[in-house]
Amino acid sequence: MPEPLVNATIDLHAERIDRETWVRLIAARRGYRLMPKQNADADGYQRMMCPAEAGKAQCPIKPRTMGRGIHLPSPLSTRSPAQRARPRSAASAPIYFRLRNSVEGYNGYAKSPLTEGIEAAGSRRIRDIAAQTILLAFQLAHANRRKIKKWLETLALGGERPLRRTHHRRKIKEPGTWTPTGHLSSAA
Repeated sequence: MPEPLVNATIDLHAERIDRETWVRLIAARRGYRLMPKQNADADGYQRMMCPAEAGKAQCPIKPRTMGRGIHLPSPLSTRSPAQRARPRSAASAPIYFRLRNSVEGYNGYAKSPLTEGIEAAGSRRIRDIAAQTILLAFQLAHANRRKIKKWLETLALGGERPLRRTHHRRKIKEPGTWTPTGHLSSAA
């Protein structure tokens, strides 16, 4: 296991990490657990196999397990699997979260079962990962085209009225003007 996972409890007691980080580090140890090889015998003994042999981790001692996938934990990784991608500084946090929200919003848009439904692999009934990838690319291209077309319909081009109205929001009233009987008028 990587050092941060091995020393998680020690770091917690030494107050080098907080409890939330400790919980994430302990949860990240799951990929390194021994896996049962067979059921326990009559005396309660059970044979176990290493997680690399079970296909749950990568191990430099067993070279054939290396490179099986980036999702598998490796003791050689310098970054702990419990760490999440985070903004580098407090100043970049608003930009990071705005971009992340944009990406997640688009994922939800493309996953809609009424349109492309990219989450449902059953809509791409073909074998082979390359073919699946190409069909997924076409679905995403269609989602992009649909989104651009919808946006173009809100523009007034050539002096004509737009085909679709843009979204109008209600005016937001000042938070300090509310009373239990209603909002104060601006004259008050």
